[in-house]
Amino acid sequence: EAAAQYTETVDPVQISSEQLARVHKQILAPLKREAGYGPAWVTQTLQGIMIPNFVLYIKKESLLRAALAYVEELRDHHMPMLRAADLHELRLAHETANMIISAEMKLRASLMRTESRCSHYRLDYPDLDDENWRAWINIFSDNQGEMQLEKQPFDTWPART
Repeated sequence: EAAAQYTETVDPVQISSEQLARVHKQILAPLKREAGYGPAWVTQTLQGIMIPNFVLYIKKESLLRAALAYVEELRDHHMPMLRAADLHELRLAHETANMIISAEMKLRASLMRTESRCSHYRLDYPDLDDENWRAWINIFSDNQGEMQLEKQPFDTWPART
């Protein structure tokens, strides 16, 4: 209800036909590629990076940084070359791209949080640190499309909207 009420207070966003055409082309790009990486292979590679116990459960800065380097490689060099033979693979290609971005967010947030809390256990920071880390980590995209992280103390509302 709150979202519906909010829409009554703002002007509708106008999207140009050029921007729609760019988005349409971007969405269908994997179908147009004759060569590239299949989403199943890239997903399997990503799982090999993210699933090991030393990344998923028991974390340490050096190992998180190594995993992040692999994920950045997938993001920069494999994700743009995802290819799809049909609409089913097109969906898988977009899901794979989303998994790569999600993995990067998880790794960057794990590196930022220098404590252990709940299921986030850091060998190099084994103790709970309420003084510095009783906080959320917000992840957002800046004006250049770069991933940014910020700490937001519990029971506060972020100043940035």
